[in-house]
Amino acid sequence: MYLKSFSHQGIRNLASGKFELSPALNIVYGENGAGKSSLLEAICLLTSGRSFRTNKLDLVTNEEATQFIVFGQNEEQGRFGLNYQKKSKTKLIKIDGEKAKALSSLSRIYPTQVICPESYHLIDSGPSERRKYLDWCLFHVKHQYHSEWKQYSANLKQRNALLRRSSKPDLEQLEIWDKLLCDSANKVNQEREALLLQLEQTVLATIAQLNIEFCDSLTMRYYPGHSGDLAEKLRGNYQSDTDSGFTKFGPHKADIRLKVNGYLAKDYLSRGQKKILINALLLAQTNFLKTQTNKDSLFIIDDFSSELDQNNQRELLSMLIAQNNVQIILSCLQLDSLKWLEKGYNNAHMFHVKHGNVTPIKSSETY
Repeated sequence: MYLKSFSHQGIRNLASGKFELSPALNIVYGENGAGKSSLLEAICLLTSGRSFRTNKLDLVTNEEATQFIVFGQNEEQGRFGLNYQKKSKTKLIKIDGEKAKALSSLSRIYPTQVICPESYHLIDSGPSERRKYLDWCLFHVKHQYHSEWKQYSANLKQRNALLRRSSKPDLEQLEIWDKLLCDSANKVNQEREALLLQLEQTVLATIAQLNIEFCDSLTMRYYPGHSGDLAEKLRGNYQSDTDSGFTKFGPHKADIRLKVNGYLAKDYLSRGQKKILINALLLAQTNFLKTQTNKDSLFIIDDFSSELDQNNQRELLSMLIAQNNVQIILSCLQLDSLKWLEKGYNNAHMFHVKHGNVTPIKSSETY
């Protein structure tokens, strides 16, 4: 299943528009500031309910507009969309004419991966980015995980609220919430650890396929956000947690520890090597999703040429195309770096963006 058509209204500096997409490769090009990233952001809003640039939807809405609307249709004639009202801060989600309550309803239709300049911080950034990487797989592969994570988050919120009530720990109440928190934490940790063991094998297979020799000793290990028993850790930090007003240990502090030759990848690899490894990690996600669920993926690549040299651009795009289960939408400044596609990919859809206007271009007109 792929995104067949897309329409948008009230998105940043973009003029309203509607166009057809290729089931395989779509290329958006134009000068800096033309609106390329805004167009990809709008598509991401439709397929995931979220922007990859900001969590403030008012900033996504055109300054002169009161709302934005994004709508799409798949090849099975299904229609779905998102409407955001700036004044009331409300979101309306519709799928096949029916209202949906949660943004997760959109993301289940099209598992969407985004590669943007910030994606290449996955190894060097804090643990939250690596948790997102793992949880993306869990959300799409293990449907019960979403409710398990929501339950853990609700328990954590209640415990934190209790910690903020007084400067002195309420031991009786804390013991009650500790048990609830630990029970839900165990479920989250078990799901994460089990899936990571499977995902690691797909990552290693992808590394071998790409002939990334410097990463053939890669290991991926789950750190649950605490050492030892969580219940004991919580009890031993009652006063510290009360002083700070939040819980310092648990799955919300978890991490994936990536090591090469026994050393943390962030310390061992060069900047260029990290980018190559991150590409392999993201490619492995789509492979894993396909083998586990038979679902296709949407791959959004913003500012394609900014972080990778031409050899690595070609390697990444070739691998994605070869998977046959990925719809690709990428943006770039110029088409020169993609001329190698002329013979093998004449069916790509091209879109030129200038001053916020998106114009479909026949591929024969560009090469």
